[in-house]
Amino acid sequence: MGTLYQRTPGGVWTAEYGVGGGKSRKRSTRTSDRQAALDILEKWTGIEAKRRNGMIDEAGERIAAEGKRGIEAQLAEWREWMESKGSTPGHVRHTFNTAERVLSDAKVRTLGGIVPSAILSAVAGLGEGGASARTKNHALGTVRALCRWAVHDGRMTRNPLAGMRGFNVEADRRKVRRALGDDELRALIDAATHGERFKGMSGPDRAMLYRLAAGSGLRRGEIASLTPESFQLDGDAPSVVVAAGHSKRRREDRQPIRADLADALAQWLTGKPKGERVFQGTMHRTGAMLRFDLRRAWQRWTRETPPGAQRREKRRAGFLREADDSGRVADFHSLRATYITSIVRGGASVKVSQTLARHSTPVLTMNVYTRLGVHDLTAGLDGLPTIDGAPKSDAAALRATGTDGQGGGKGGGNRTAKHSQSSPTGALRLADDASGGEVENTGKLRGNRTDSPSIAKQCKNAPRRTRTFDPLIKSQLLYQLS
Repeated sequence: MGTLYQRTPGGVWTAEYGVGGGKSRKRSTRTSDRQAALDILEKWTGIEAKRRNGMIDEAGERIAAEGKRGIEAQLAEWREWMESKGSTPGHVRHTFNTAERVLSDAKVRTLGGIVPSAILSAVAGLGEGGASARTKNHALGTVRALCRWAVHDGRMTRNPLAGMRGFNVEADRRKVRRALGDDELRALIDAATHGERFKGMSGPDRAMLYRLAAGSGLRRGEIASLTPESFQLDGDAPSVVVAAGHSKRRREDRQPIRADLADALAQWLTGKPKGERVFQGTMHRTGAMLRFDLRRAWQRWTRETPPGAQRREKRRAGFLREADDSGRVADFHSLRATYITSIVRGGASVKVSQTLARHSTPVLTMNVYTRLGVHDLTAGLDGLPTIDGAPKSDAAALRATGTDGQGGGKGGGNRTAKHSQSSPTGALRLADDASGGEVENTGKLRGNRTDSPSIAKQCKNAPRRTRTFDPLIKSQLLYQLS
């Protein structure tokens, strides 16, 4: 089954034995005692015999071997795997560095040395204990991701951190974003439109950047990747397409947008070179851009009032400020919060809001990104029954049945609904347009469904309907920006 030999007299014994397939293996027994070397050789040949007979679990052997390898080699192979699956270089670098730091602080040398208590202690001490709960949860998540990869790749039997609970983010929020109000967003866009070049981007381009972010909910990196080919602006359902490599979900996203935004984009894209990114400024400085235009908008707003008590009162207000009276801040990602809040405010269902926000769970949509004020919450009470027998207000009664007519006009849809009338032939027609002529409703109005209650309600020869409005993108804010 095997042989022993010494390379030098009195030296250690080397064993040579067969490993199947006509191959042999040479290993040092690390002993100069012949009997001990014979016992070691017998052990090794016995293991090979069991392996040939299928009596040894090769997967278990691999897990045992991987558990003894250095963590540096495991991290390097994990990084290669992240790069191979299409993760962005910035994401790979940040994730790798964070996991490496945590494992180093926890004094982890092998995969088998990953112990929950040591990892938790290392994460808690990040930044000498000054890191926020959100930062700590992110660091914990990177090590969890490493363990998940090791389990899926057959390097570990289980994830030792799977049951660990993260830190309470709600109890330690360092930065709370706010959604911009209608007037704030309008003033911001107007200030950018008439502003000078900043951070390599012209004022009109920054204005379109803000409109696109507030009208689509796309993130900064997703917007930075867009080329003229990314915009599908023709047809009944205009949209913006984000390639899988740039989407946070790592799959192609087709995000619908309103028709008025599509029209503005079509005009703005005229002359943009094909294949090149449409926003050419320093997109990693969008936060500085927004603060710059917020300051200019605030200055214009305060100067509208003559010097005196009213102007001093304006200057103390949180309107158009980076941080409002509650300490909530406005940055570029606040435009995404503005978009989601506007969708929810417009009456969209939870499922529609989640889908448009492209979130994996509605909890993230409603609890993190939606910023409703006290007036929004008070309006939601209109549907409650009146205990004292007093009749509900007309507006509340109409909202309760979904027939308040908000599916058209400035309250919803992609375009302002026009009054309609019946033609002598019974065909459904829209009333006189701005040019004085009649426009037939062919059912192809971009962004408006043919069974929309706003049209059905206004058309004499349309069937009566009590269905609620289509909540796809119903937002007064986004409409008024057109």
